[in-house]
Amino acid sequence: MTDVQNRCGEGPDPFEGLVLRRLDEIRQALRCAETGPPPPGTLAGTDVEVVTGAPAIAERYAALQRSARREILALSAGPAVAVPAAANSGQREAMRAGVRYRVVYERDTLTHSDTPPLLEHWASLGEEMRVAFGLPLKVVLVDRARALVVPLVDDEREGAPGKDDEPTATVLRSRPLIDALGWIFDRVWDSALPVPVALAAAVDGPLTAEDRRLLTLLLNGYTDQAIGSQLGVSERTVQRRVRRLLALAGVRSRLQLGWHAARHHWL
Repeated sequence: MTDVQNRCGEGPDPFEGLVLRRLDEIRQALRCAETGPPPPGTLAGTDVEVVTGAPAIAERYAALQRSARREILALSAGPAVAVPAAANSGQREAMRAGVRYRVVYERDTLTHSDTPPLLEHWASLGEEMRVAFGLPLKVVLVDRARALVVPLVDDEREGAPGKDDEPTATVLRSRPLIDALGWIFDRVWDSALPVPVALAAAVDGPLTAEDRRLLTLLLNGYTDQAIGSQLGVSERTVQRRVRRLLALAGVRSRLQLGWHAARHHWL
C-alpha cells in the first residue's frame, strides 16, 4: 500500500487538498517546461516530459501502451487530441498481450452517434468501462508508474489554446503525482455509472418529468414518506428512484445530488 493510500484513511478533506495541490503542480510543471528550467522547489525535469503536436503525442501514447505490463487506467474527457478511439491499434495490441484496461468516459461523449458502437467494440475485446459526469482531466495511467496528461481545452478560460495552437501533453513519472492521479481515478471509477445505464440516460435524457418532480420535492426537504404521498407511490419506490438519481449523477449522498442537480441544470 502506498503512502497516499495510507493517507486515505485519515479522512477525505486533507487528501482532497493534496490532490488539488498536485494538480496545480502538474499545471505549473507544464508552464515551466514551456518557458525554461523549473524554478527551485518545483518538480525535477526528469519527472516531467512535455510533448507538443498531435503526431508526437500519438507516438508517445503508443510507446506508453507498448510498455504496459499489467494495466492501463484512463479518464477519457473531451475530444480526441492525437489518436481517435477507432484508430487506437496500440490498445488492441496491449489487450491481446494481456494488459487490463479500465476506462471512464465523459457522459457528454455518449451523445455522439459513433460512440455506442465503439464502446461495444472495446467491450467485446475485454475493456472494462464506466461513464461519469464532469471528468476533471484527460489522463492515461500505465501500471500506476507513468501517466500521460492532456489538458482539457476550455475556450472560455483565459489563456486557453486557440484552434490553430498545437496540442500539448505531459508525461509524468513523479511518484507523488502518480499516486494522486491514481487516487482520483479510483474515486471516479467507484462512483461512475455502468455503461448500459449511461447509454439509456443519453438516449432518454437524464431525467423524466417524474424524476424532476421527485427531485424538486427532495430538495425542498420533503421526507420519503411525504414524497410518496405526493407522487402516489410507496416509500420504497421513492427510495429506489432516489438511488437511480444518485447513480445517474455519479454521487453517493442526497446532498451531493442537490449540488449536481444545480450544476447540471436538472431543474
